Amino acid sequence: MRLVIPSALRRIALGLSAALPLLLSGCWSKQELNDRSFVSTLMIDRTEEGLTEVSAMFLLPNRVTTGLSNSTTNQKPYALVSGRGRDIAEAFQRFQRDLPRYVTWGHMQVIIVGDRYARAGLAPLLDFLVRMPDFRLRVYVFHFAGEARELSKISSLFERFPTEVWREFAHMKQAPPVQSRELLYAQWNNLGDGYLPGLNLGHKDIPTERERVEWSGIAPAALIKDNKVTDLFTEEETTGVLLLNSRVPETVFTVPIPGPGNGLASARLVDVTQRTGASRRGDRVTIRTRIRAEADLITIQSPLDLTKPESIRKIERALEERLGELAAAAARKARAHQADAFQWSEYVKYGYPSLWKKWSGSLRENLAENVSPKFDVRVHLRNTGESRSSLTNK
Repeated sequence: MRLVIPSALRRIALGLSAALPLLLSGCWSKQELNDRSFVSTLMIDRTEEGLTEVSAMFLLPNRVTTGLSNSTTNQKPYALVSGRGRDIAEAFQRFQRDLPRYVTWGHMQVIIVGDRYARAGLAPLLDFLVRMPDFRLRVYVFHFAGEARELSKISSLFERFPTEVWREFAHMKQAPPVQSRELLYAQWNNLGDGYLPGLNLGHKDIPTERERVEWSGIAPAALIKDNKVTDLFTEEETTGVLLLNSRVPETVFTVPIPGPGNGLASARLVDVTQRTGASRRGDRVTIRTRIRAEADLITIQSPLDLTKPESIRKIERALEERLGELAAAAARKARAHQADAFQWSEYVKYGYPSLWKKWSGSLRENLAENVSPKFDVRVHLRNTGESRSSLTNK
């Protein structure tokens, strides 16, 4: 008996047979992998003549070795390529035309902005980021008090690529982490104010290395007003910035202990949380920030008897006062510049729309004069170590 296959089934079978070879192909993209260059870090500078200089750090797969063996040529597995133009797009096109591969931005993790460019204004950079679909919105952004491209000189000891060093600073919250999406939000939803974590560059003596190495570390954060860097926070104020955004890593604080004999106590803060709200009385708005933290005692040089609750409370109060001072210092710097660095305007804009409308003629002045912060800090010393007494307690 002859089997008769319907014509509809024959068409389906032919379609499947034509599609199966596609599953065996090596690349579905319009561009072959070998035709691409992957950017890991973007650096933006401004020349003395007012031109925009764009530098991109590319990963070089042909120089990357696997395992523990080093490259026989001792060459860096990355390269920096730069171009100049009247804006970012033109500068980018200048170095793209000299590359044998297409530039790919999807793997970029870090953007570093030089000081001259940042003080001239970040708006062109933000406009470029929002219009280019290739960029991810979770890219970390840093400020460098110099030309950003100089950071490419660093010796990457702990990580294979410099990009990983800078990314880890933000990921581990050693610096106040800021992503590109946060800058874009502040630009289009608020006043364009905020802050950027800072990086530095210098020499460091590492005994295990034959020569002094170029080292990149954490620098004070930069204050942004109307998309322009106007000032730098101090090191202590930068810690306050971390506190005001609940982004404090496990950090050791050393505080003086008042009272008979005085002394010092060092405690490691963990599980720091922050909540912010607002209350209104007439035309005055109070921003109330509540900071809570757990702490472990690390060292103490004081005659305090740690078996007594009042001694524990004295250490807690000293820590609370210190954290409150740091948060207040960061807030004072922003208010002195009439900058909405911590987006406190949102509490007025959405909580009290009639007041916001009333202030619309001079927003910055009203925010600086009629909005005041208050801090409620509580620290719980949960652990004093194995010993409940101080070695200095006679």
